[in-house]
Amino acid sequence: MRFEERRQFFKWATKSAATPFWYGKLYGDEIPSYIVFKHEWPDYYFNDTRPLDGRCFSIILDGEAIGQINYNQIDPITRQVDLDILIASQENQGHGYGSDAIYTLTRYLFEEMGVSTCKIEVSPANPRAIKAYRKAGYEETDSFTQNDIPWLEMKVEAEDFALISA
Repeated sequence: MRFEERRQFFKWATKSAATPFWYGKLYGDEIPSYIVFKHEWPDYYFNDTRPLDGRCFSIILDGEAIGQINYNQIDPITRQVDLDILIASQENQGHGYGSDAIYTLTRYLFEEMGVSTCKIEVSPANPRAIKAYRKAGYEETDSFTQNDIPWLEMKVEAEDFALISA
């Protein structure tokens, strides 16, 4: 994604079918203003100037952006990284676009960025996302509660992913 696409990402995260899985009651927070959102998603996510700190990418279908996927800061010691994804419209959800994007970014992170573990935290209230993560090779590794909200942690290790993609 480029700077000029950040506002679109903001709209997807705050005013789309994906919003309940990014902000609101599920997370125990409020939908942010664009100014707060820009602070949460700094410039380097959109210009590749600090690739070890995180990067956003558009998910493209037939030449049109339908969502966003990103990785956050790569831990310099463990080489672990967290991912986030959203497919904005319900009409584009459930067709494998998300799992394809997750698989593609995961492969890039392992092969090009030297990451050892990719992790995604997901709400059990989002079974479609869980299915997409599983399809991309992720497995449930932990469950936890944060702010009285249940979560699942899903991971894939580089050596396991190599077996999946072989």
